[in-house]
Amino acid sequence: MDAARESHELALLLAGRCRRCAERVPGGTALRGAPCPRCAAPTARTEEDRLAVATLLAARTRVHLDAAIIVVLGATFATSFFPVAASLVLAAGFLWVGAKVVRPALRLLSPRRRVVSAWTIRLAGGAWFAASALVMEVLTLVPAFGSIGKAAISAAQLAIAGVFARGYLASQARREANGLPVRTGEWVAVAGAGLALVLFLALAFLAVAWVLAKIAGLAAALR
Repeated sequence: MDAARESHELALLLAGRCRRCAERVPGGTALRGAPCPRCAAPTARTEEDRLAVATLLAARTRVHLDAAIIVVLGATFATSFFPVAASLVLAAGFLWVGAKVVRPALRLLSPRRRVVSAWTIRLAGGAWFAASALVMEVLTLVPAFGSIGKAAISAAQLAIAGVFARGYLASQARREANGLPVRTGEWVAVAGAGLALVLFLALAFLAVAWVLAKIAGLAAALR
């Protein structure tokens, strides 16, 4: 009975809730072992409890990541000959990792750390997905490469993204548990990456507009 109760309480903590009143607790509360602000019940009472929360979270996210990799491997194999289909499958895999791996871990972090962690993963994940999708579309034009090769590359791309997300979030969780603040360099890196992304999108838009203008000019000259 005690084991079942302990398991239920740990599940509540993993969901970002108090183990006694089941109300949501502020981010970082369980990892730091702080009491529930509503009922004053201790969250992770001991170092062993905090370790159990981190261990269970890691195990749960690993299961979801493995499932996503297997599904993407099979779906990419089945759709590898169709343009854009493999990229859509990969995008679905990234969304699954975001919902089942990243979001549960973010709930356990303090608000400031959650913001910087979420944006770091979004920017890194977006850049990695763009590069991965480009590779998949290029490989679609190479029939000799084979469906198995494309499926393996797609699954590997998702695995790399998932491993990075899990490792990064685990390091942030350890810093949270140790009471360490968010480093200034992390905010600078996120701001710099965001600015670089905006500039890249602006240049890409201008490049596309220039190409379309040239095409329109050539079409008008041929009339």
